[in-house]
Formats: sequence, structure tokens, C-alpha cells
Amino acid sequence: SPRNPLFQAMESEISAAFDSGEPEDILSRAFKLTVTREDICTLQPLGWLNDRIMNFYMGLLVERSKKEGYPAVYAFNTFFYSKLSSTSHKGVKKWTKGVDIFEHDVILVPIHLRIHWTLLVVDLREKTIKYFDSLGQKGDHICKTVLKYLEEESKEKRNIELTASEWTLHSMGTE
Repeated sequence: SPRNPLFQAMESEISAAFDSGEPEDILSRAFKLTVTREDICTLQPLGWLNDRIMNFYMGLLVERSKKEGYPAVYAFNTFFYSKLSSTSHKGVKKWTKGVDIFEHDVILVPIHLRIHWTLLVVDLREKTIKYFDSLGQKGDHICKTVLKYLEEESKEKRNIELTASEWTLHSMGTE
């Protein structure tokens, strides 16, 4: 219930994060990131989410995926797709040095499209790539770019050829 003490304590902590203190106050450090009050304020209604908040959230999802019962998640940072799309696999191949992304169940790729965020989800178990855009824009080219990346990454790091025809690519609707 909204009146229980735990809920009230949480609400009080959230209000304090938004309302009091300096924008540069550090509110959290984790996943090699520092989150300030200014970053947290991007979560308010009509706020513009920044890279730090998105990368922090990806870190939270990866951390949760280590618990029993959750699929193993790998998340690229918010700069990955823009670098990939401008340089190809060569420009990002070092980003996974020491990591076999194919050992995970799900790969998350947050994408910033000038004015809003979208998410690409690679399900390695089902061989699907799904593109989620709350504005309903199609991301077929984004799915194809990431599939090509996966093919090149697999060939180079594991010496295994992926068969593109076995993969299903979807631009998901707004619902």
C-alpha cells in the first residue's frame, strides 16, 4: 500500500534525488559509471535521457541477468551502434576483446536516433533480432547492420560461419 513505511522511505529518497543538492552531486557509482543528480533528473517527465542513464540501466540489466533464472545478457554501450554504422565491424571489433558475446542468451543494443532512444534485442537462442521503437519507425536496416556485425564477429572470434537465412529480423510495432 502507498502508506507503508518502506514505500514512504523510497518516495522520500527519490524526491531528495530530484529536489535537493547540486547538479554535479554524485548519486551512484557502478559499472564504471558515475551518475550525478543532473543525470537522474533526466528521468523526470519530459526529460531527455542521456547516455549515462542508458548505460547505467544496461549495466543493471546485465547484473540482474547473473541471477539464477534469468537469461544471460550482454549489453553494448550507447556508442556502439553509431560507431558500427559509421565504420563497420573493423571499427568495433576491439569492443568485445576478451568477451565471447555468443556465450550469452540475449544481446542488447541501445540506439540513439537524434531525438529518441530505440533498442535492438538479439536473442541468440531463437536466432531473432528485434528492433523496438516507441515511435513505430522501421529499423530493418539497423537489424541487417547488426546481423552483418554478428556474422563478422562470429567468423573472426570463433571461426564459425553464421547462416543469415536462419535468422529472423523484426521491426516491432508501437504496441
